[in-house]
Amino acid sequence: MAETLDTLRQGELLNRLVINIDTAEEVGRVSEVLVDTKTHQVEGIVCKTGLLNRERQTFSWVQIESIGKDSVVIKPVTDHAPQRLAEAHPITGQEIWSDAGDRVGRLVDCRFNARTGLILAYGFVTEGLRGLTDDAYTLAPNAIISVGRKRMMVQDAAVTNPAIFEAGLAKKAVSAVENLKEDYTPTQTQLHTARQQSQEVSAQLQDQARKLKEQATGQWKQVFGQVKQRTRKLRNQIRETVTDVSANLPARQPLNSDRETVTVDVDSMEVWPEEEFPPEPPSSPMQ
Repeated sequence: MAETLDTLRQGELLNRLVINIDTAEEVGRVSEVLVDTKTHQVEGIVCKTGLLNRERQTFSWVQIESIGKDSVVIKPVTDHAPQRLAEAHPITGQEIWSDAGDRVGRLVDCRFNARTGLILAYGFVTEGLRGLTDDAYTLAPNAIISVGRKRMMVQDAAVTNPAIFEAGLAKKAVSAVENLKEDYTPTQTQLHTARQQSQEVSAQLQDQARKLKEQATGQWKQVFGQVKQRTRKLRNQIRETVTDVSANLPARQPLNSDRETVTVDVDSMEVWPEEEFPPEPPSSPMQ
């Protein structure tokens, strides 16, 4: 196998891209890690491909060329025979029982050497709702007594006070809250500073708006005064012009009843006689 990471968790490998080293084409994504819990060895991976990920391809450990941060590089054809794939199966959900007869929990993860595939530790959670929120605990491979298809028997002492495998949702939530508290003070300071800057900018804008308003009002008053002065001057000029025109007009004579009346002398007019026509000639006697 080429250079890979030192250790990996099964949860980190799931859904990782699988690439064919011969064609550089995408094969699919890792859907399952196959583990032989008797030998505590990762024996292969299952890759889902095709429409709606309905097709499954299984690759043995010897077909894995390398495991990087972003993908798993595989070689589909190899001279090595698959190693114990028939004995390997997914470990997620397998029940854990103690040799004291108690149901301890179920397997959810494992940590393994990315170079050799050797299981370094298993991770399990307790049953019920606490299993969804509490930590995942460590189960050492040498503490496993026997393994069946659905469950494994472990030493009671190994699961009485186990070490933490991974922080659970509850602790992650508490850690997130603590991080928020740590960020709260500087964030509050930044918000206060931003608020002050906003208020200063608002005050500056208001002051600028007031100055512009006063400037506009002064200019309007000046323009209005000039218009008013010109209007008054024009009105005076019109009044003077009308006075001059009125003074140059001829005076009207008042109407007086003693005013001389022009009369027409009818007798002095010549009367033309009627035109006289010659007498008609006498008519001839009838023969």
